[in-house]
Amino acid sequence: MSPELPLRVNLTALENIALVEQFHQAMSWTQASARAQRLLDSCGHGDIAMKRDEDLTPTQRFAVKLARAIQLRRPLLVIDRPALLLADVPYPDALGTLLARLADVYPAHRILDYTWNQALYGTMPQMETHHE
Repeated sequence: MSPELPLRVNLTALENIALVEQFHQAMSWTQASARAQRLLDSCGHGDIAMKRDEDLTPTQRFAVKLARAIQLRRPLLVIDRPALLLADVPYPDALGTLLARLADVYPAHRILDYTWNQALYGTMPQMETHHE
């Protein structure tokens, strides 16, 4: 996940997530959208499925991007500079909550952030730092 990878503004949150499985897994819209809705529900944001990017808060947008990234079922989820994505909440706590809710859906994650933000994450072993 990267701040530089936006959502498709002409699609709803649900469509942004479901599109990934439709494209990569050749999954039907019915199956892909059902899985996308389950992921949004797991994130605690099931009610935003029909919202578009412009109507989402930064935390909601993050949840959509997280669900979209999980759809690919890669062995490692990398979250780059979460403060840029979670500008409306205390992000280490919000990030920890979201990741805990989805822990059974993805195998592992790493958080990349600047060295000076390392203390914000406490002892999270998945933390790696940029030296910029």
